[in-house]
Amino acid sequence: MTDNSLKLKKVKLPDDIDYIGVYLTNRCFLSCPYCITNYNERYINTKGLKELEPSEWIASLNRLILPEGIPLTLQGGEPFLYRGIWDILENIRHKADILTALPPEVTVEKFKKLKTLDWNKRVSPYPTIRVSYHHGQNDYKSLIDRIRELQGILSIGLFHIEHPAYPGLAEEIRAYAKERGVEFRTKAFLGEWQGKTCARYKYDDACKGKITRKKVRCRNTVYPIGPNGLIYRCHSDLYARRENLALGCITNPDLKLDHQHTDCYNYGTCSPCDIKVKTNHLQEDGYTSVDIIF
Repeated sequence: MTDNSLKLKKVKLPDDIDYIGVYLTNRCFLSCPYCITNYNERYINTKGLKELEPSEWIASLNRLILPEGIPLTLQGGEPFLYRGIWDILENIRHKADILTALPPEVTVEKFKKLKTLDWNKRVSPYPTIRVSYHHGQNDYKSLIDRIRELQGILSIGLFHIEHPAYPGLAEEIRAYAKERGVEFRTKAFLGEWQGKTCARYKYDDACKGKITRKKVRCRNTVYPIGPNGLIYRCHSDLYARRENLALGCITNPDLKLDHQHTDCYNYGTCSPCDIKVKTNHLQEDGYTSVDIIF
């Protein structure tokens, strides 16, 4: 794999950026009915969506100067469905986390064939490869047994969406994981269940699925980067594919990123990913990635 990063000028990301989501693909081998990427019912439509070549990702990601302690997070969709992820892992110069549902073809042998696993070695309060279990879509016992094998060489653990329809399931999984020495954590279900909002939101009228205010001004500490390299202001713009509102393209030789509040006319269709009250990369609770001026 040829790395042409020297042809691209370095780009320094703002110091207060907390998360860089690299969406390698929006394809997935699961079909969860509550998938957050289907919030605007457009992101999962792959028709006409270009994906960057592995060499483009490598050159573009390596040009970035990241804030201290912040990794790249490879995700999707399912990042391991992207044909070039192994090339990226071999050639990336940053630490990288991975959000995955761990397709069957991802094996310990494939990781052992990589020239380096340095991308996976960083001080972190949580496993840096975060495997998602989704009830009815994959089998948690199989995932835990596979993670147990992988954790001999990787920082990896199992994460479960606490859907309110399955009370008690988390403790069942926790017991099985503990028995096998696998780290297990839960994540909040982002959505409504039986008319009740299940997550904590900083802005109550932001995730109504329809515009609730004519104009606000927003600034996000998250950079979602789409499969075609466009850098979006927020997850809502990413999932709705509002390409005209993108901050720029990561492959642009003249890329500049100004971290300012910008006008938004889509408030009310926000993604829970940006609005929820959660923990930051240091696992400090009370963080919300977006700041909104009304």
